[in-house]
Amino acid sequence: MMYTIGKLSKNTGVTVRTLDYYDEIGLVKPSSKTSGGHRLYDEDDVMRLERVLALKYMGFSLEQIKDILEKSTSTWQQAIEQQLEMVKREQERLKMLEQALRGVSYSIEMEGQVNWSIIFMTIQLFQQNPEEIFQQYNEFLTEEDMKKILKMNEQITEEDSREWGRVISEIRSNLDADPASEFAQKLVEQWMNQAEKMFGGDKKLLRNLWESLQNLKEGIVFYPMDKEIIIFIERVASEMENSELLSYQTEKEGT
Repeated sequence: MMYTIGKLSKNTGVTVRTLDYYDEIGLVKPSSKTSGGHRLYDEDDVMRLERVLALKYMGFSLEQIKDILEKSTSTWQQAIEQQLEMVKREQERLKMLEQALRGVSYSIEMEGQVNWSIIFMTIQLFQQNPEEIFQQYNEFLTEEDMKKILKMNEQITEEDSREWGRVISEIRSNLDADPASEFAQKLVEQWMNQAEKMFGGDKKLLRNLWESLQNLKEGIVFYPMDKEIIIFIERVASEMENSELLSYQTEKEGT
Protein backbone atom coordinates (compact mmCIF):
# COMPACT_ATOMS: atom_id res chain seq x y z
CA MET A 1 0.00 0.00 0.00
CA MET A 2 1.27 3.46 -0.90
CA TYR A 3 0.63 6.73 0.92
CA THR A 4 0.87 10.28 -0.33
CA ILE A 5 2.53 12.73 2.01
CA GLY A 6 -0.86 14.24 2.82
CA LYS A 7 -2.42 10.89 3.66
CA LEU A 8 0.62 9.83 5.71
CA SER A 9 0.43 13.10 7.61
CA LYS A 10 -3.27 12.60 8.31
CA ASN A 11 -2.86 8.96 9.42
CA THR A 12 0.12 9.56 11.71
CA GLY A 13 -0.42 13.09 12.99
CA VAL A 14 3.05 14.08 11.75
CA THR A 15 2.88 17.42 9.96
CA VAL A 16 3.73 17.71 6.28
CA ARG A 17 6.39 20.22 7.24
CA THR A 18 8.08 17.62 9.50
CA LEU A 19 7.86 14.95 6.80
CA ASP A 20 9.41 17.44 4.37
CA TYR A 21 12.28 17.98 6.78
CA TYR A 22 12.81 14.24 7.36
CA ASP A 23 12.95 13.81 3.59
CA GLU A 24 15.39 16.69 3.24
CA ILE A 25 17.87 15.26 5.78
CA GLY A 26 17.47 11.69 4.50
CA LEU A 27 15.84 10.36 7.67
CA VAL A 28 12.57 9.16 6.12
CA LYS A 29 12.54 9.38 2.34
CA PRO A 30 9.61 8.33 0.12
CA SER A 31 10.23 5.19 -1.88
CA SER A 32 8.78 6.57 -5.11
CA LYS A 33 6.90 9.40 -6.77
CA THR A 34 3.86 9.69 -9.00
CA SER A 35 4.19 10.75 -12.61
CA GLY A 36 3.26 14.20 -11.40
CA GLY A 37 6.14 14.26 -8.93
CA HIS A 38 4.12 13.66 -5.74
CA ARG A 39 5.94 11.64 -3.09
CA LEU A 40 4.71 8.14 -2.23
CA TYR A 41 5.55 6.24 0.95
CA ASP A 42 5.33 2.45 1.17
CA GLU A 43 4.85 0.28 4.26
CA ASP A 44 8.59 0.07 4.96
CA ASP A 45 8.74 3.87 4.93
CA VAL A 46 5.87 3.98 7.43
CA MET A 47 7.70 1.51 9.70
CA ARG A 48 10.83 3.66 9.51
CA LEU A 49 8.79 6.73 10.44
CA GLU A 50 7.30 4.84 13.39
CA ARG A 51 10.80 3.98 14.63
CA VAL A 52 11.97 7.57 14.20
CA LEU A 53 9.07 8.86 16.29
CA ALA A 54 9.61 6.25 19.02
CA LEU A 55 13.33 7.00 19.27
CA LYS A 56 12.67 10.74 19.22
CA TYR A 57 10.21 10.27 22.09
CA MET A 58 12.95 8.50 24.05
CA GLY A 59 15.14 11.56 23.74
CA PHE A 60 17.51 10.59 20.93
CA SER A 61 18.61 13.38 18.61
CA LEU A 62 17.78 13.12 14.91
CA GLU A 63 21.48 12.56 14.20
CA GLN A 64 21.58 9.68 16.70
CA ILE A 65 18.38 8.22 15.28
CA LYS A 66 19.79 8.28 11.76
CA ASP A 67 22.89 6.46 12.97
CA ILE A 68 20.82 3.86 14.84
CA LEU A 69 18.63 3.16 11.81
CA GLU A 70 21.58 2.87 9.46
CA LYS A 71 23.20 0.24 11.70
CA SER A 72 20.05 -1.74 12.42
CA THR A 73 18.52 -4.65 10.56
CA SER A 74 15.86 -4.01 7.96
CA THR A 75 13.24 -6.69 8.60
CA TRP A 76 10.10 -5.64 10.42
CA GLN A 77 10.31 -8.35 13.06
CA GLN A 78 13.92 -7.56 13.94
CA ALA A 79 13.20 -3.82 13.92
CA ILE A 80 10.30 -4.30 16.35
CA GLU A 81 12.43 -6.50 18.63
CA GLN A 82 15.17 -3.88 18.66
CA GLN A 83 12.64 -1.20 19.49
CA LEU A 84 11.16 -3.32 22.30
CA GLU A 85 14.64 -3.70 23.78
CA MET A 86 15.15 0.07 23.62
CA VAL A 87 11.79 0.62 25.32
CA LYS A 88 12.80 -1.82 28.07
CA ARG A 89 16.09 0.01 28.66
CA GLU A 90 14.25 3.32 28.71
CA GLN A 91 11.84 1.96 31.33
CA GLU A 92 14.80 0.89 33.47
CA ARG A 93 16.41 4.31 33.13
CA LEU A 94 13.16 6.10 34.01
CA LYS A 95 12.63 3.84 37.03
CA MET A 96 16.09 4.65 38.25
CA LEU A 97 15.47 8.32 37.60
CA GLU A 98 12.24 8.09 39.59
CA GLN A 99 14.08 6.61 42.57
CA ALA A 100 16.82 9.23 42.32
CA LEU A 101 14.34 12.12 42.21
CA ARG A 102 12.41 10.60 45.11
CA GLY A 103 15.62 10.34 47.12
CA VAL A 104 16.49 13.98 46.38
CA SER A 105 12.97 15.04 47.37
CA TYR A 106 13.09 13.16 50.68
CA SER A 107 16.55 14.53 51.38
CA ILE A 108 15.37 18.11 50.89
CA GLU A 109 12.30 17.40 53.00
CA MET A 110 14.33 16.00 55.91
CA GLU A 111 17.51 18.08 55.67
CA GLY A 112 16.06 21.33 54.37
CA GLN A 113 18.83 21.84 51.83
CA VAL A 114 19.72 20.91 48.27
CA ASN A 115 22.73 18.72 47.47
CA TRP A 116 23.78 20.26 44.17
CA SER A 117 26.29 17.57 43.24
CA ILE A 118 23.41 15.07 43.36
CA ILE A 119 21.20 17.41 41.33
CA PHE A 120 23.87 17.49 38.61
CA MET A 121 24.12 13.67 38.71
CA THR A 122 20.34 13.50 38.39
CA ILE A 123 20.49 15.70 35.31
CA GLN A 124 23.05 13.29 33.84
CA LEU A 125 20.59 10.44 34.37
CA PHE A 126 18.36 12.06 31.75
CA GLN A 127 21.17 11.54 29.24
CA GLN A 128 22.32 8.04 30.19
CA ASN A 129 21.07 4.49 29.96
CA PRO A 130 21.33 2.04 32.88
CA GLU A 131 24.46 0.39 31.47
CA GLU A 132 26.33 3.72 31.55
CA ILE A 133 25.08 4.52 35.04
CA PHE A 134 26.36 1.22 36.42
CA GLN A 135 29.65 1.27 34.50
CA GLN A 136 31.63 2.53 37.50
CA TYR A 137 30.33 -0.41 39.55
CA ASN A 138 31.44 -3.10 37.08
CA GLU A 139 34.49 -3.99 39.16
CA PHE A 140 32.30 -4.89 42.14
CA LEU A 141 28.90 -5.87 40.71
CA THR A 142 28.19 -8.67 38.27
CA GLU A 143 25.66 -8.40 35.46
CA GLU A 144 23.33 -10.53 37.59
CA ASP A 145 23.76 -8.09 40.51
CA MET A 146 22.85 -5.17 38.26
CA LYS A 147 19.72 -6.91 37.02
CA LYS A 148 18.70 -7.59 40.62
CA ILE A 149 19.20 -3.93 41.53
CA LEU A 150 17.11 -2.77 38.58
CA LYS A 151 14.40 -5.24 39.57
CA MET A 152 14.64 -4.05 43.16
CA ASN A 153 14.14 -0.46 41.98
CA GLU A 154 10.86 -1.55 40.40
CA GLN A 155 9.66 -3.14 43.63
CA ILE A 156 10.71 -0.55 46.21
CA THR A 157 7.66 1.13 47.69
CA GLU A 158 7.42 4.82 48.50
CA GLU A 159 7.29 3.83 52.18
CA ASP A 160 10.59 1.92 51.86
CA SER A 161 12.24 4.84 50.06
CA ARG A 162 11.05 7.26 52.71
CA GLU A 163 12.28 5.00 55.55
CA TRP A 164 15.63 4.55 53.80
CA GLY A 165 15.97 8.33 53.57
CA ARG A 166 14.92 8.78 57.20
CA VAL A 167 17.48 6.28 58.53
CA ILE A 168 20.31 7.84 56.53
CA SER A 169 19.23 11.36 57.48
CA GLU A 170 19.37 10.38 61.17
CA ILE A 171 22.89 9.05 60.68
CA ARG A 172 23.88 12.26 58.90
CA SER A 173 22.62 14.28 61.86
CA ASN A 174 24.80 12.26 64.24
CA LEU A 175 28.08 11.84 62.39
CA ASP A 176 29.97 13.02 65.48
CA ALA A 177 28.54 10.23 67.66
CA ASP A 178 31.06 7.93 69.34
CA PRO A 179 31.38 4.82 67.08
CA ALA A 180 31.60 2.64 70.18
CA SER A 181 28.42 4.06 71.70
CA GLU A 182 25.19 2.11 71.90
CA PHE A 183 23.43 5.00 70.14
CA ALA A 184 25.74 4.95 67.10
CA GLN A 185 25.53 1.18 66.83
CA LYS A 186 21.74 1.31 66.99
CA LEU A 187 21.76 3.78 64.07
CA VAL A 188 23.88 1.40 61.99
CA GLU A 189 21.72 -1.58 62.93
CA GLN A 190 18.67 0.34 61.69
CA TRP A 191 20.50 1.03 58.43
CA MET A 192 21.47 -2.63 58.07
CA ASN A 193 17.92 -3.80 58.75
CA GLN A 194 16.49 -1.44 56.16
CA ALA A 195 19.13 -2.44 53.60
CA GLU A 196 18.34 -6.12 54.12
CA LYS A 197 14.63 -5.44 53.81
CA MET A 198 15.06 -3.52 50.56
CA PHE A 199 17.36 -6.14 49.07
CA GLY A 200 15.20 -9.07 50.12
CA GLY A 201 17.84 -10.54 52.43
CA ASP A 202 20.15 -11.34 49.48
CA LYS A 203 23.40 -11.49 51.46
CA LYS A 204 25.63 -12.04 48.42
CA LEU A 205 24.24 -8.97 46.70
CA LEU A 206 24.49 -6.95 49.92
CA ARG A 207 28.12 -8.05 50.30
CA ASN A 208 28.95 -6.91 46.76
CA LEU A 209 27.07 -3.65 47.23
CA TRP A 210 28.88 -2.95 50.48
CA GLU A 211 32.23 -3.48 48.79
CA SER A 212 31.28 -1.12 45.96
CA LEU A 213 30.11 1.50 48.46
CA GLN A 214 33.37 1.26 50.42
CA ASN A 215 35.46 1.73 47.29
CA LEU A 216 33.39 4.33 45.43
CA LYS A 217 31.74 6.31 48.24
CA GLU A 218 30.06 8.65 45.74
CA GLY A 219 27.24 8.52 43.22
CA ILE A 220 23.53 8.75 42.77
CA VAL A 221 22.74 5.05 42.50
CA PHE A 222 22.66 4.61 46.28
CA TYR A 223 21.79 8.20 47.19
CA PRO A 224 21.41 9.53 49.87
CA MET A 225 24.40 7.35 50.82
CA ASP A 226 27.60 9.36 50.47
CA LYS A 227 31.21 9.35 51.61
CA GLU A 228 30.55 10.71 55.12
CA ILE A 229 27.74 8.22 55.77
CA ILE A 230 29.79 5.25 54.56
CA ILE A 231 32.85 6.21 56.63
CA PHE A 232 30.64 6.54 59.71
CA ILE A 233 29.11 3.10 59.12
CA GLU A 234 32.59 1.59 58.61
CA ARG A 235 33.83 3.05 61.90
CA VAL A 236 30.79 1.93 63.86
CA ALA A 237 30.80 -1.54 62.27
CA SER A 238 34.42 -2.04 63.34
CA GLU A 239 33.31 -1.45 66.94
CA MET A 240 30.30 -3.76 66.79
CA GLU A 241 30.48 -7.36 67.95
CA ASN A 242 29.02 -9.89 65.51
CA SER A 243 28.53 -7.11 62.98
CA GLU A 244 26.82 -8.32 59.81
CA LEU A 245 28.92 -5.84 57.84
CA LEU A 246 32.12 -7.30 59.27
CA SER A 247 30.95 -10.79 58.34
CA TYR A 248 30.31 -9.58 54.78
CA GLN A 249 33.85 -8.23 54.62
CA THR A 250 35.38 -11.37 56.18
CA GLU A 251 33.54 -13.61 53.70
CA LYS A 252 34.68 -11.40 50.81
CA GLU A 253 38.33 -11.51 51.91
CA GLY A 254 38.15 -15.29 52.32
CA THR A 255 36.95 -15.89 48.76
